[in-house]
Amino acid sequence: MKVAGIIAEFNPFHNGHKLLVQKAREAGYTHVVAVMSGNFVQRGEPAVFHHSVRARAALENGVDLVLQLPCVYAMSGAQSFARAGAEIMNGMGCVDSLVFGSECGNADLLSKTAETVYGEDIKLLLSSELEKGISFASARENALRKINSEYADVIQSPNNILGVEYIAALKKLGSKINPVTFERIGAAHDSDETEGNIAGASLIREFIRNGEEWKKLVPDNATELYNSSDIADMSRMESAVLYKLRTVSAQELAKSPDISEGIENRILSAAKQARSLDELYSIAKTKRYSHARIRRIIWNCILGVTADDLKMPVPYIRITGFNNKGAELIRHAKNTAVLPLISKSADFLHLDERAQRVFFLECTAGDIYSLCNEKPSVCGTEKSIRPIIFD
Repeated sequence: MKVAGIIAEFNPFHNGHKLLVQKAREAGYTHVVAVMSGNFVQRGEPAVFHHSVRARAALENGVDLVLQLPCVYAMSGAQSFARAGAEIMNGMGCVDSLVFGSECGNADLLSKTAETVYGEDIKLLLSSELEKGISFASARENALRKINSEYADVIQSPNNILGVEYIAALKKLGSKINPVTFERIGAAHDSDETEGNIAGASLIREFIRNGEEWKKLVPDNATELYNSSDIADMSRMESAVLYKLRTVSAQELAKSPDISEGIENRILSAAKQARSLDELYSIAKTKRYSHARIRRIIWNCILGVTADDLKMPVPYIRITGFNNKGAELIRHAKNTAVLPLISKSADFLHLDERAQRVFFLECTAGDIYSLCNEKPSVCGTEKSIRPIIFD
């Protein structure tokens, strides 16, 4: 058994993801496990399809086992997102390699960049750059360029950034998991163009939501699945979000992750002027705070996720779906896992308050996510979900 792990959102699962799984197989991995975001994603918005739909698409296209990255960690910055994904992979106790795509395709370069990004030499330089009032990402790039311009070039690309964070997280955990990267092929992450049958997930989501042609950009067997699934649209929650932000106190909003320097007051002020979420994001944005960070702060407030929640290590491994090979992995992990394996909500009754808190927030996220669908479901459906068994 040689196991490859993938950390992803699959928002949605597309041809680029399928290619990564194929590359893992070609490299000799017998089993592929994916840690996948739940119903809310890193951009600070609901996923285009429910996590069960995205998990099934992955299982139909070469992934053997899908595990859930809880919303507490899924809707966070690259560092926390990568840390939590690495904790789940490491928690399985049987994953050999963390496999991911990157713009540079060079694991050694990413590893050296990670060592420098989290080394001692950069700290004073980073503090000096942050004093200029620029974003953390820009400050880090500027500081890194003063040490090694090649490393600074590396962190200009989104998948490279995640790769650096994956490697840093594995090192911090003292994990034996080996990072393996393949050069990303085709359209860039946020590109508004396609290359052959490959496009970035953001463009595919735009095509799906606007009714434009997208079928050639996803695996054939995912087309029917997506066509028959509800498409989440956060505009259905727009008035509710604006209501919340017009009535919440600055003290409550300040409990959200990623808050600093009084940004909560700016967001609340923007909420009193804005007539739409896009307008709210634009008004609240600053050089220091990106659109994505503002969105995450707002949606974490809606979901009730706090900074203290995000600081918690991942307390469990929740199984979303598996095939026959995935079942082999689960049986093997029962002897190797250092975190509890969860397949049904009743399993949480035996876990500590920390785990129950994370699952409570996941259930809340499911209830709120439902309101983004054309046909909302009743509350509590997340508790009744059982793993997908794909033959």
